[in-house]
Amino acid sequence: MNWNTRVATALLVVLATAAAGGCAAEVQGTSVSSEIDVRALDTGKFPTTPPKIASRLDDLGYARLEAARLADAVLSPHEVDPKYSVGASARVHTDAQSVAQYLAEPAIPVLQNHGFVLGFSTGSAEDVPPLTDPAAGVRQRDGLTVTVSRFPDAAAAKAAAAELDAVDLGLNPENAPVGLPKYPDARAHWRPAFPTLGSTTPHGNYVISVLAEARTADIDRLVDATQKYLAAEVAELDKFSATPIGKFNTLHQDPDGLLVRVIQDKGVVPAPDGQGEVVLTLRGYLNYVQDQAGRLPVLRKAGVDRIAVTPNAFGFRATDDAAAARFVTESAELGNAADRRAVDPPVDVPSAACVQDYVAPKEAQFRCFVSYRRYAALVLGGRLWETQQRAAAQYALLANESGER
Repeated sequence: MNWNTRVATALLVVLATAAAGGCAAEVQGTSVSSEIDVRALDTGKFPTTPPKIASRLDDLGYARLEAARLADAVLSPHEVDPKYSVGASARVHTDAQSVAQYLAEPAIPVLQNHGFVLGFSTGSAEDVPPLTDPAAGVRQRDGLTVTVSRFPDAAAAKAAAAELDAVDLGLNPENAPVGLPKYPDARAHWRPAFPTLGSTTPHGNYVISVLAEARTADIDRLVDATQKYLAAEVAELDKFSATPIGKFNTLHQDPDGLLVRVIQDKGVVPAPDGQGEVVLTLRGYLNYVQDQAGRLPVLRKAGVDRIAVTPNAFGFRATDDAAAARFVTESAELGNAADRRAVDPPVDVPSAACVQDYVAPKEAQFRCFVSYRRYAALVLGGRLWETQQRAAAQYALLANESGER
């Protein structure tokens, strides 16, 4: 196999940006009976009112929104087989060049020649994330890496799938074709000394590219894992209603009013950047999570159905008030206890929880969770006092934006 082995940066390890500290600023808003007066919280210089959001985007911004919608139709391998518990990477694609981080470099002209529209990639494995250099004959885990690419029509997708496989097959004389019995239109190949199998399967306007890894060079195991994933993914694509080409500008960046409930240090929601400033469904968000086995049950238990993603804060919409509060408590306790410690939450913020993560990037080593009614939020920071202020401001923002539930 000659698939590119670089891993795209995972969404959840985007570094937090530095924010200004200082003494408490005046907080806008009013107090509600039986609730705290959020104006008294220590929020530093962080804003406590909803950020402004543009009503229009450029073409790239709209394409990123549609690619984020596609993420809801691309299954994390963990949903297909729970043994794939560790997420490796996920990324939206709005140009063929970015797909080369998951497929071989020669795939770029093939995608371009057949009218590539957009795509989404994800991957997960048993223990060690996939897409690392294989040793001949043995791997350290089973894993799957997936890219779903959209084309203008089914004929273009079918032609692209065949050519993508042919190009990759020809890169090494040791590569050998392999059949997928349940998918006669699929093309696949492997290098027998290496326990990986690459396949391209056309389905409607889409091509599903799967790189399967196994602990040993067992072709039957690789074929079975690939076909099991394809069976589930094809069903999801059949349920997905894609936005027609030329109609992407009918999409909205914040259709559920969740992004404006998440703190923005400059008081403005930027345009989608390809990794954040979007609202994802639970399935779309799961693709970006590293500890999928640990976090998915907590998200599902809280009934989280929408997640707003920004570089240093995340918003979660839960089933109800109690579910959001429980989500805060349980989220703060996730992960290896040896890798974290509880730290002081912001003063006077009800039921807030903060953690120092020893293995996180320095700029995001502190995490604080807050909730207000059915909404919860996570803020990241490199300094505890600053993260506490940002969390207090995030709580105040949720309270100030509580008119719509």
